[in-house]
Amino acid sequence: MIRNDREGAMRYDITNIAIEDYLLDLMPPRDQVLTELEERALIHGLSLVGPVQGQFLYLQALNMNARKTLEIGTTTGYAAIYLLRALKQTGGHLTAIERHPERVVLAKEVVASAGLNEYCTIHSGEWSTIMPTLDHDFDLIFLDVLRSAANEGQATQALELCVPLLRTGGVLIADNVLCSAQVLEDDAPPVVRGIQAFNKRLMSHEQLESVIIPLRDGVAICRKRG
Repeated sequence: MIRNDREGAMRYDITNIAIEDYLLDLMPPRDQVLTELEERALIHGLSLVGPVQGQFLYLQALNMNARKTLEIGTTTGYAAIYLLRALKQTGGHLTAIERHPERVVLAKEVVASAGLNEYCTIHSGEWSTIMPTLDHDFDLIFLDVLRSAANEGQATQALELCVPLLRTGGVLIADNVLCSAQVLEDDAPPVVRGIQAFNKRLMSHEQLESVIIPLRDGVAICRKRG
């Protein structure tokens, strides 16, 4: 089920809505930067990972002492803020990619207002073009473009571009892998078929150890084998 709520423009419920609300209510209040983003997303119909998943990203980055991190699909910069607050503590840096110029402007404004500019570089352009030009050995990659894939094959293409960029032992986190439970459909639209193929490839990939968890719209966590 997809619906609007007070925390962001789009909400992708795949678990019990009451549980989603319970978890959300347990989260401490966000600061002004994040609160304004949540309000802006609600008004303009932009998607957010939300505070529960944001905290999940923050803790993942912090616990693994990530230093070199990549975000593919930064949208408003909401998830980036959580990652950057971990990277500020680890002495790390975030490289982000966003293909919509107006969202790049917004994300840069948000990162600057949070005082995190020095820890972040945002590239404007298509991820399929930019990713092959990046240095390798990222500790953590957050992939958040599956719902915006241009065709059925792009999701798996994104996966295959991520794997060589990870260091051995590095972690890939992919969002929206359950796609509001549409992955259960036999006659799914092209974008969902692409996510279905992504999930199958992910779970059988010879270089990855992976699990999918039903957090918000589905999150995959993968570790690159040695």
